[in-house]
Amino acid sequence: MNKKKRSWKKGILGGIAIFLIAILVLLFVGVYFPNISFVGEIGTIVMSLFSLHLVILSVILGILALLMIRLKMKRLALVSGITAIVCTIGFAIPIGQMLQVANENDAKISWTKQLFSVPDMGGPDLSKSVKYATVDGNDLYMDISVPKNTTAKRTPIVLIHGGGFVAGTRNQSPSWTQFYVDRGYVVFDVDYRLAKDGYTTWDKAAPDVASAIVWIGQHADKYQVDMGQLLIAGGSAGGSLALQVGYGLNDGTLKPSIPGEVYAPKAVVAVYPAQNMTNIWYEGTNFFGMDGEAFLGAYIGGSPKEKPEAYAAVDVVKHVGKTTPPTLLLVGKNDHLLPYSGQVAFEKLLNEKQVPNKFVAIPYNDHFFDMSGGSIGSQISYQVTGDFLDKYTK
Repeated sequence: MNKKKRSWKKGILGGIAIFLIAILVLLFVGVYFPNISFVGEIGTIVMSLFSLHLVILSVILGILALLMIRLKMKRLALVSGITAIVCTIGFAIPIGQMLQVANENDAKISWTKQLFSVPDMGGPDLSKSVKYATVDGNDLYMDISVPKNTTAKRTPIVLIHGGGFVAGTRNQSPSWTQFYVDRGYVVFDVDYRLAKDGYTTWDKAAPDVASAIVWIGQHADKYQVDMGQLLIAGGSAGGSLALQVGYGLNDGTLKPSIPGEVYAPKAVVAVYPAQNMTNIWYEGTNFFGMDGEAFLGAYIGGSPKEKPEAYAAVDVVKHVGKTTPPTLLLVGKNDHLLPYSGQVAFEKLLNEKQVPNKFVAIPYNDHFFDMSGGSIGSQISYQVTGDFLDKYTK
């Protein structure tokens, strides 16, 4: 009976250990070799969202190795122990580098938030939804989130969702919405026309967002907002549109889809934005099947050679100048969809043009690193954003 019980324990323990070894080795390889197809994508996105959990799993494997020694499972105990040590150290190194970035930016990390962090994706909140325009038969809505216990004129912020210009919806990033509401801002989380087969939106999406700003200005008294303090923010495709709209309104090249007065933003917050569509087309990026070239084909309708005027309009690198508003760039160093090299080049251009800016790159982090509000990258981003906006909007 004891032998059967002991054998049963060995089987369960061995199965769990082998499973953990396989998972941890796969993720370890992905973290340190991000260019390996699929494996690199898995490793970097898990490291982005669940950094602490990887260390915890490695420690658990180490504990299992000790138990296996007691059960005389020497070979598996040895493999488990070595894997546990290597992975614990290996996963701690990226965390250490993230903490260095946090320290450089005076950002405090809550390990409780990181431990209990979960992916945070939202959708339209119909109780907050308001139609701001109808264009080409498309009703365009925004979700409006208003802070409590504020009486003075408040800062309006236009929040723009991502989705490769072909997908996504308002209120897609509720953690960002809550962050801005907690700062006392009124958040206008906007929809815009999305590209689909035969329907490009390179000349429609940004004008739609500008139209939302027209609507906000027309209803500024109702929501007690100061349009002179307008901010624009977004991530991925939304980050691109934040830059397109922010820069286009400041240099006068962007017009809304509907008539009315527009207001230029005081600052722009762009999280892993697409800022140079021409380069993205030729780099051939891919992230879990999300193809940068395919997105641009739908959004613009062809290559830079086929659609030079369209690319000139949406490449924000061509709209940087004296009127460009202060810009915050939050990016991941291991971004598979929008390469880090492009973000670095964009920051260099902003510096050359003497545009006030802040550039924060999160080590070992991929696209969507802020999908979980408690991730280390997200916590750094929130605190950096707060400091940046305090500096340029007061």
